[in-house]
Amino acid sequence: MQPANQMGSTTTIFYVLALLAGAGVVRAQPVAPKLKVAVVPSLAVNLEPARVDALTQDLADALDAELIVDAIGGLEVRRLIRADLPPDCASTPSCAAEVAKATGATQLLFVVMVDSGASGSIQVDAMWVEPSSGKTASRPAIDVTSTIDSDAKARFQTAATALLPDAPPRPKPKTDRAVSIGGQFVGGVPRHVTTLAMITAGATVVGLGAGLAFGLSARRRYNTCEASLFTCTRDQKATIHHFDYAADTGWVIMIGAAVATGILYIASSEAPHVIVTPTPEGVAATAFARF
Repeated sequence: MQPANQMGSTTTIFYVLALLAGAGVVRAQPVAPKLKVAVVPSLAVNLEPARVDALTQDLADALDAELIVDAIGGLEVRRLIRADLPPDCASTPSCAAEVAKATGATQLLFVVMVDSGASGSIQVDAMWVEPSSGKTASRPAIDVTSTIDSDAKARFQTAATALLPDAPPRPKPKTDRAVSIGGQFVGGVPRHVTTLAMITAGATVVGLGAGLAFGLSARRRYNTCEASLFTCTRDQKATIHHFDYAADTGWVIMIGAAVATGILYIASSEAPHVIVTPTPEGVAATAFARF
């Protein structure tokens, strides 16, 4: 029969090995790939090919920014698909499958762009296609009223979820930001070590050193006086008391400075606040908050 402690050690070893094996199995599990989407120009009216490529690239960038997808568009897609792609490719399963194979995408967004020519407004209609399942769906139209790429991309970002409702949204980074209601946009200040905190930290070290030095000196003198109890003078005893007081003072300085350092560090961040800014129309309030 094995001793109880040996049996316990053997059980522990098997338990650790089982945990390691389980961790290996978890690590070996494949990670689901990101959804790959191709933005394909289907038809363009009153638009140059360069402008179409720029808009489809902006749409792909907007999808990447808002959703967890791998979106391609612009010249990259135009180089991969054939030049004589029929306008009804979105509704032709064989054509959609051909585009999906050429681009390596699992889902397609066929877009039709029409420039009205009156005010520079461009209407973008999209048809979503999943060639593997044969599913198709029309998406809400998007009106792009500006020729500036950044404005178009912002409009596309707003519509990203409607274009691909099944794609998971991309998490937004949590940062200190300010919400402005007029006035200057200013962010908060995180906790940091200020100059005053460095001074109090130095005082903490000085107090610790003084407490140790005077305390050890007082202890040594006390032991000497105890060894020669009958010959220890009054001046020697007074010196021991002085060293004790100095050591206690050092400990008090150390504790107080350490507490002050902690308070200064905690209070070093800039709390949310409201700034009132004069404007030509009156007064504008700028509210700052942490998200």
